[in-house]
Amino acid sequence: MKRLTVMFVILMLLVGGIAAASAAASDISVVASTTWVGAMVEALGITDVLVLAPVELRHPAEYDFRPRDIQLALDADYVIWAGYEPFIRNLVEAANIPEEQVLLVHTNNSPPILEESVAQLAASLGREEQFAQWAEQLRALAAELEAGAAAADTASITAAVQGHQERFVRWLGYDVVVVYGPGEVTPGKITELVAADPDVIIDNWHSAQGEAFAQDRRPYYSLLNFPGPRDTVTLLDVLRHNGRELGLLE
Repeated sequence: MKRLTVMFVILMLLVGGIAAASAAASDISVVASTTWVGAMVEALGITDVLVLAPVELRHPAEYDFRPRDIQLALDADYVIWAGYEPFIRNLVEAANIPEEQVLLVHTNNSPPILEESVAQLAASLGREEQFAQWAEQLRALAAELEAGAAAADTASITAAVQGHQERFVRWLGYDVVVVYGPGEVTPGKITELVAADPDVIIDNWHSAQGEAFAQDRRPYYSLLNFPGPRDTVTLLDVLRHNGRELGLLE
């Protein structure tokens, strides 16, 4: 009987611990600028995340906040953005959000940079334990991508890359010979690209600029940054999609 009582107490403690951990992960409410920022927050086990820019927007940074967003921002514990979304700057000013409640993150899907960025966010939000669990998954996927890149011998493939995908493509080992965008592709850049005659064009789906340079003999790849399109939800979904798009993952 005593053994059953002890086991029951242990079980209750375990259940209580799980419940406490679950509560801790959801006791922060966040307004995130975009799905990219929101996915970084959700990687830390935080579930009360409201993303302002609609997932349907091809370039979410162009969203213009609505009056209702002011109250949403005021009600949240934190407003988190990446620095290039003008609507958040305007929203913070309009709502007079205290500086300590506004967090800035760095968005880049190159796994080493992504891990560092989410780690910094975890430190700000007190979510180091949740980050450690997520980071294991990220590293495992990164290892798969690296293995795929090695098998494809990406170092022997010359690439013209849209600027927003440059760090990820270089991390994969491609021989990047031209970087175009995200600003206007000038005649000089077009001349540079034609002269370089890259093996592949690797574009950014959210601000595509490279389709005109694709030819029958030159593969064209369109990679994601923001989760949402093409059945992606999480940061890892985006990395898997991009790896499959490039033929580096099955």
